Amino acid sequence: MSSAEKERLKAWASASGTTATDYIKGLIEADMAAGSPETRAAAWMQENASALDQEAEFIAANGIPGSDLALNHPWPDAEV
Repeated sequence: MSSAEKERLKAWASASGTTATDYIKGLIEADMAAGSPETRAAAWMQENASALDQEAEFIAANGIPGSDLALNHPWPDAEV
């Protein structure tokens, strides 16, 4: 967000008698109250489908990052 946009948001929030942070929180709360968890999850999945597909392709090709460390890490009481 540009500094000009931030200033406009602060001015709008101030005119509404709140801070920019509280104004944004109110928008988020209203948005979350507008739909069910299922519809919000479906919208999130649709919006992020491309990124999820890329991540799935990476995991299919390379495995889960760090899994070798997790699977081969010695137990806390193991002698190293």
